[in-house]
Amino acid sequence: MARVIAVFAHPDDETFICGGSLATLTAQGEHVTLICATKGEMGRRVGVPPVATRETLPQLREDELRKACKALRISDLRFLGYRDKSLEIQPIEQLIGILEKTFREEQPQAVITFHERLGGHPDHRTIGLAATSAFERYRTSGGANHRGLDGDKDASLLFVAWPGMAANPKQYGLTSNDFLEVDVRDELPAKLQAFRAHKTQSDLNNWLWQSDEKAMARLSQREYFIKAYGLGAPLR
Repeated sequence: MARVIAVFAHPDDETFICGGSLATLTAQGEHVTLICATKGEMGRRVGVPPVATRETLPQLREDELRKACKALRISDLRFLGYRDKSLEIQPIEQLIGILEKTFREEQPQAVITFHERLGGHPDHRTIGLAATSAFERYRTSGGANHRGLDGDKDASLLFVAWPGMAANPKQYGLTSNDFLEVDVRDELPAKLQAFRAHKTQSDLNNWLWQSDEKAMARLSQREYFIKAYGLGAPLR
């Protein structure tokens, strides 16, 4: 059984970007740990119709993430307790240290996170930078004692990617060989259930709340990752 750690900034990151891939891993019997740096409590969205107030939003978003994890069969969810939209002003070494300690304890075959430049939101970029730095320390200091995915001799680091990145790799200074494509068709029902757990975000994609058949017809059947280390790629 492989151990995979996904490190993200907010509730819903795990589902909107790579929920199908995480569900594919758990369906194969792999152990997935999800680390979420914040509860997304400073977000502007409260659902349509509203399902939260500013006061109830933190707990509700935590509850939504727990429901999404259940849909994706992720049993190991950990919150780091940072304030939403504050990661870039936090002491980076503290964040790196927390993640490195977790990597050493859990001995993952793969770590999934945001690219430190291509992650978009400042919280995404910061957690990506911290996770990448923690992974490099874990990998190079003798902490990684297990083989990586697909028989690699070392653990793998993967950055989540949007489909547009894979379609236009040169725009991001990449090539098509830098991407890993995952077929998630078998896990679309789980992905849809996880999407719908995040009711506070319901104004983002109205079609998700149509019939199951119509919604799944519009869900992406493939998800993409940038191969940062392992699986045939050098650390960027």
